[in-house]
Amino acid sequence: MKYYRCLYFFIFALSVKAYAYQPKIEIVEQFDNLRMVAFINKEDADSNPSWIPGSNKLPLTVVEAIRAVNVLSKKLNTIVEIEIRLMPKYKNRWHYLIKTAKTAKTANSAMRFKYNIYVVLMNGKVVPAIIEPAI
Repeated sequence: MKYYRCLYFFIFALSVKAYAYQPKIEIVEQFDNLRMVAFINKEDADSNPSWIPGSNKLPLTVVEAIRAVNVLSKKLNTIVEIEIRLMPKYKNRWHYLIKTAKTAKTANSAMRFKYNIYVVLMNGKVVPAIIEPAI
């Protein structure tokens, strides 16, 4: 019986390693009248290529960013607005903010927001943002 206790402890120790903490970077932005929050893995933020405006080409074009959002959402989105912004606490690391309209199937009167917002890193990684309700 005491060997079973050791086995349970061993399995628990292995599972703790499997769910190791992964640091996240919080991006809080004001996008028109909407405030949004996105959580990005530190590894993804570090692998985001740098870009100096006016000195070289964008690592990810607008068309590629829109395509990445469409692949993630598995449908063709109606783009409402696109902005490019500097990542907080990262020098020369930029990201796109893409606002898409919800379709009539997904938007209803009970839903608070009529938009989805995505953060697209310059390496093509897409992170859905959380829209914070107005206070």
